Amino acid sequence: MWPGLVALLALFLVACDKEPPEREIIVGPWKDTIASYHTIISFRANGSFGTLRLAEGQHSKIDDTAERVKVDGKWQLLPPEVDGDPLLLVMTPEVVEGDTPWEVDAPVTYLIEQLNPNRMMLRSPAGERLSWDRLRSTRAPEEEGGLPLIHVATGPMVVGLAKERLNEENRYLCVQMEFILSDVEGTSYIEDVRLDSGEPSGSYRIHPSVREALVLHMSRLTHRDVRSLKRFQAVLTDFKRILTPYLGDRLKDVKVVKVVVTSTRDGVDTFVAEFAPEPVEPEDAKS
Repeated sequence: MWPGLVALLALFLVACDKEPPEREIIVGPWKDTIASYHTIISFRANGSFGTLRLAEGQHSKIDDTAERVKVDGKWQLLPPEVDGDPLLLVMTPEVVEGDTPWEVDAPVTYLIEQLNPNRMMLRSPAGERLSWDRLRSTRAPEEEGGLPLIHVATGPMVVGLAKERLNEENRYLCVQMEFILSDVEGTSYIEDVRLDSGEPSGSYRIHPSVREALVLHMSRLTHRDVRSLKRFQAVLTDFKRILTPYLGDRLKDVKVVKVVVTSTRDGVDTFVAEFAPEPVEPEDAKS
């Protein structure tokens, strides 16, 4: 009896651990168009998904004034219990923005009626059929390949500028930037804040080693290097070069939110206070 039970348990664990092969087909961006509304959904390999609904205005251009609907969450593919039954796609929203029937933490299960590299047909619990086409070239504002670009703030970074003369006054370079990324999957240099703070999906921070590399480079700069916006553009080019080994081609741009050169500690404190994250109130205090 025991050997048979052990064998059965081993088979169960192998079956649970094995991902359905259709999962690889689902991963990626898809698009659905109804009338003048375009809904773009991206299924990521890490089990998260993101949707964005855009409204089309005149001349087939995206209407930036129309309300956008955004849903982010988790997805999983469940194999059929009986051979021949359809696969089940379960989507659980974690962030919901705009006018949409989706609700946070309310999973929705779809039957997958058709799935190939170019098209996916789903049936909702209410019986509605949804048709999704693989997205390959459509591009909308703040997107690449139909996917919303990810903005990751660096947090305030402050260094003392190097002196060219012994009698030169102390100056501090204060910089707040955003990394604009096509994806954060597959890199350990962008950390998910949710893992230790419970913040919603889409909250990220840069790894300390990335900050250290930037700060080390900034500490070698002099006032001459950053005293004008034109000169700072050259510094920004160096930042992108430094970041390439960490983020590769997923880094699309580095946006400077604010840069300040100050000679006082009060100036530094004011800058840091402006961009410092909001303190998280302990649960005990809330109660």
